[in-house]
Amino acid sequence: MILSERIRAIFTMAAIFTLAISAIHCSSSPPPGELEGGSGKKIELRFNPQVGDISKYKGSHTREMNFYGMNFRIVTTYRVVNSVREKTEEGNNTVRIKCLEQESKMVKKGETKSFNNPVKAEGRTIEVVVSPMGKVNNVKGFITGMKDDELKDFAEKWFFELPEEPKSVGDSWQKEIDDSTETKVVSGISEYTLEGIESVDGIEVACISGISETDVYGKSKQGSVEGTAKATFDAKIAIEGGYIVTVSINSEMKGKITGINPETAKEETQDITSFSYDKVQFLE
Repeated sequence: MILSERIRAIFTMAAIFTLAISAIHCSSSPPPGELEGGSGKKIELRFNPQVGDISKYKGSHTREMNFYGMNFRIVTTYRVVNSVREKTEEGNNTVRIKCLEQESKMVKKGETKSFNNPVKAEGRTIEVVVSPMGKVNNVKGFITGMKDDELKDFAEKWFFELPEEPKSVGDSWQKEIDDSTETKVVSGISEYTLEGIESVDGIEVACISGISETDVYGKSKQGSVEGTAKATFDAKIAIEGGYIVTVSINSEMKGKITGINPETAKEETQDITSFSYDKVQFLE
């Protein structure tokens, strides 16, 4: 197997590892007047855009891996535009996400090269239904190289799920993660804390930090993987309008992967460690 094919096979199999991370993505914010005065003021965050709203984002995903004796880093960047198409009486929002640009690079032994990512999102548009809580309830569309659950993970990148109840600065809350499909099982807990309120480029935001720990099992035609993922994240969510201003997620996954070793062409079980860094930033 030539090197590029080997890397592609490794990338395809190891991509299962990222599925646990997306479970902590979502978005929301409150309408004007929900902010109560005093030191114990509460914020009720709701995803509440207006029909016709358009927002642009850039995002990046970096994965560092040690796999079958190889150390490498793959960096994928995106630029997307989100447009709000409809709003139901229940407050659900239909949002179209179009990927304007995608670029992937691989860093190996200090050299940076273009990487032929099997996922081709550039030029594709998907349509999602997002609840007032910022939860992605439904996804329609197609992106080359993504299965249905991976498509939902991609959609969830651009939203941040927030608590049902109003929170004061210093309050914490938990979310149970239970995400099972034909190709993966992810379970665990995320814990969030409202750290404060500040202004970013003139936008008043709720500052939220969090940690999560999940157990993950995934399978594909190339094999299976199981392990534990731990993540820390920081989010700044616009208080008026409910959109993400910034989100940063750092995660580490350790486990075992079973599949065909591209060096020996035999099925083997190997230890694997993966570090992931995800960022999303509102542009305009």
